[in-house]
Amino acid sequence: MQVLRVLATPRWVGWTLLGICAVLVCGGMAYWQLIRAESDTGTLLNAGYALQWPLFGVFFAALWWRMLRSEARILTEIQDGVPDAGSVSEPAPTQDDGGPFTPRPAGIEPGAGAGRPARVRATDDYNAMLAELGRRDRSASDDDETGETSP
Repeated sequence: MQVLRVLATPRWVGWTLLGICAVLVCGGMAYWQLIRAESDTGTLLNAGYALQWPLFGVFFAALWWRMLRSEARILTEIQDGVPDAGSVSEPAPTQDDGGPFTPRPAGIEPGAGAGRPARVRATDDYNAMLAELGRRDRSASDDDETGETSP
């Protein structure tokens, strides 16, 4: 039902018309290449294009369908009160097993010691976050040179 609600918006009427036009153009190009391949001057290349153009049309139709379902799913989540990933202010807790594929912020190497924090504090100020990472990097390199660890 959400799909029909999304399709009724002016934006999706435009996307639908564009998708239909793209599929029709691809079908017309396939027909033209097929006629061209069967003519006296036609080549095997024209026959190949006659097979390729319908694939482009299927691609446009599948892309339209996928975008439509995605927007309908997002609309359903908004109506159900489920926040989307962009509106979550705090990162979801993760189990940090120290493996190489464990998500961690930039600048934090796998197996960081207890003296280094496992996470960078989430902030809205990108420059402040970069400055904090720089300070941690400098203090880590100073610790490596002296052989000491900072608390």
